[in-house]
Amino acid sequence: MRLLSVSLLVVALVTSLGATAAAQPALPETGLRRIELHVGASGAEPEIHIRPGVSTVLTFDVKLAREPAGRLQMELERPAAFTQIDAGDSVLRLVPSAELKPGDRLRLTVHFNDGMAPPEATVILVVIGDRADRLVEVFRAPRPVESFPPEMRAAWAAVRQCQDALARAQAATAGLTALRNFNVLADSGVVTRNLADVATRWQHGAFTAKQLRTYRAERRVLVELSLRAREPGALWTARNASLAGPGGELLKILSVWQDSPVTTDAPSRVLVEAESDETLSPESWTLWLSEDGGGRALVLGGIAFAPME
Repeated sequence: MRLLSVSLLVVALVTSLGATAAAQPALPETGLRRIELHVGASGAEPEIHIRPGVSTVLTFDVKLAREPAGRLQMELERPAAFTQIDAGDSVLRLVPSAELKPGDRLRLTVHFNDGMAPPEATVILVVIGDRADRLVEVFRAPRPVESFPPEMRAAWAAVRQCQDALARAQAATAGLTALRNFNVLADSGVVTRNLADVATRWQHGAFTAKQLRTYRAERRVLVELSLRAREPGALWTARNASLAGPGGELLKILSVWQDSPVTTDAPSRVLVEAESDETLSPESWTLWLSEDGGGRALVLGGIAFAPME
């Protein structure tokens, strides 16, 4: 959008100058110029050539700062010596008057509104009798890290370390990588047990178990079941679970996951993961599931896990 606005502005300038161009000899003009601003740079300010009656347009890669009243925050020597000073969000157009003579040098400073360094740009407008810079692009060069205070560099380094640690953790939160990193994948791997007979004989007043499997690894067990509602009604989503053993022992539940609420349309898959160890009894476990608040609980007995080698 900014480049389009600049292009329209340049076209308007050329059109407005067409009448005067026919009345006086054509003088050489320079084309596009680029100025880069560097933090802490020393030396003379960049020079921009201007000529009376010729527009010079400066574009910036950041919005210009303005005063509370809306006026551009700008310091320009001899502003009365310009017939036009037009400012946009990131564009400044200057048209010098005949009051300026070749060799005149005027300082121009504009301020930026984003709070980044450098906060301003200063250039020297030099009046040249036979040429002018018609379009000048002003860019701020990226600030080197070494130029920031030590405490800011330390904070950035800490953020990068956190980002690296997060990336490593996210890469290892699923699949066999996660199992191996959490020391639950041993030489015996993962053993599975299909409890189709349990699912077939188990019926509940509101739901039907369509499928039931269990998985066991070195330090984890997982119960997978597929549920379908017998009759239309309120949606049901498992939020709480427990796994009770034959002696009343309870496993620590690590997660309860469900792919969609239980309905009559299609089976909904529920995964319940818990901690275990080598002393786990493979038979006679009871799974309890309920929604938030404990309402509409499901109790499924006959859960069994395959023995580890």
